[in-house]
Amino acid sequence: MAGFFVGAVVVFLTAQVLIFAGVDVMNAPAVQLVISTVMLQGVTFGLLALGYLRLSGLGFDFLALRRPTLRDAGWTVGGLLVFFVLYGAMNLVISALGVPVAENQVAQIGAQNPDVLLLLVPFSLLLVGPGEELLFRGLIQGTLRRTFRPGSAIVIASAIFAVSHATALSGDGQLTYMAIVFALALVLGATYEYAENLVIPAVIHGVYNAVLFSVLYLQVT
Repeated sequence: MAGFFVGAVVVFLTAQVLIFAGVDVMNAPAVQLVISTVMLQGVTFGLLALGYLRLSGLGFDFLALRRPTLRDAGWTVGGLLVFFVLYGAMNLVISALGVPVAENQVAQIGAQNPDVLLLLVPFSLLLVGPGEELLFRGLIQGTLRRTFRPGSAIVIASAIFAVSHATALSGDGQLTYMAIVFALALVLGATYEYAENLVIPAVIHGVYNAVLFSVLYLQVT
């Protein structure tokens, strides 16, 4: 909750700076979306995780973070394949069962403002993926692992990650949407645990989001 509060303050201040610069933020949902996505999920989440590690005395060595190797490239490609196969399989099952799925505000605003989706592609790779993984896998899962078994830490961190998406959803099927996010987060958590390099889930996460935004852009245009 503290992360979202700090993020809300950062988003508000960023919006005020843009308004002062002459940007009509209040009447531009696309601009609001970019600000909230980038400044909250990318910048605030990442800086909060790094700030906590520094102030708590854990230090940056607490993170399993190192320069990627050829083996890490294999983990990344394999993780992406599992990610997209799992995502496709879950959507097929949900479609066959006729279960409603809530819509993310990104899809809603992107349908009306396709160009914003293109902006979110590089931001996903450079900020959102790394920022969220620093917080949820690096800090939260890493902290939980000091108390629980690795499997339990992955499950709990994934559940927290899924619930954190609730505020961005609308319509029926919010639990279904969060179940999808939870399952995908398990892949990110397991990849981080066994590959022992935070760069890998950060890349998988960023690429996944970037691909979804690109596909959505092609659909609406």
